[in-house]
Amino acid sequence: MITAVIIGSGNMAHAIIRACQNTNIEIIGIYSRKIENTIEIAKQKNINCIESITNIPTDADLYLLCVNDDAIESVSNSLIINGGLVVHFSGLKNINEIKKQENKAVFWPIESINKNSFVNFKNTPICIEANTDENYRIIENFADRLSNHVLNINTEKRLYLHLAATITNNFSNHLITLAKNELDNKGIDYGILKHLLSNALNNSFIFEPYKIQTGPAIRNDLNTMQKHLDLIENQNLRALYELFSKSIFEFKPNKNNA
Repeated sequence: MITAVIIGSGNMAHAIIRACQNTNIEIIGIYSRKIENTIEIAKQKNINCIESITNIPTDADLYLLCVNDDAIESVSNSLIINGGLVVHFSGLKNINEIKKQENKAVFWPIESINKNSFVNFKNTPICIEANTDENYRIIENFADRLSNHVLNINTEKRLYLHLAATITNNFSNHLITLAKNELDNKGIDYGILKHLLSNALNNSFIFEPYKIQTGPAIRNDLNTMQKHLDLIENQNLRALYELFSKSIFEFKPNKNNA
């Protein structure tokens, strides 16, 4: 049995609690600076509510910092514990953001997490890191109970993965939002694009993406691009269209991708 304390009450806290259900991981308490949220989650999940950081149990195996990146250092410094492993969940922050505690690790799921839609981590790549071999064994043991895809990724590589995840997931979703908005405004069903988008995503994992780039920009088809620009009323979308078209036409792969 692994015992853990959850610190935080946002999307990640909800996800970890749900993922730990039906495992041999026991959540022995939850603490958050937002006491109302803590009480609500504790009641919903039948978990002990910890109302003060000074009342956090000192002998848990894991202390899971499900907090904002900027709070990792201050919260971890406030913990008074007897050697448990302190874990943060940031893709961006260095493992040494946990400064005061001797035992530290990182657990970063490459996943967009929303407490209302999250199911589990079973197929989610989990990047883990620890400051000692023993602590790595502990965090790996924890991660293996939640996911079938656990990866040993250090801070430097995790930073680049975080960047790539932001570009491919957040940016692409915003572009899709803008495109859907254009179709909605004209009463056109966005679902017509599902086949196109699904194929584009699947092909990006089969072929080098730049080698299968199509469209007017790669051909430098100025007439078609101008017709598109004439249709766009949203100035931000116009600017993005021009920026992406220029980037597509000018892109040259580095030697590792050539």
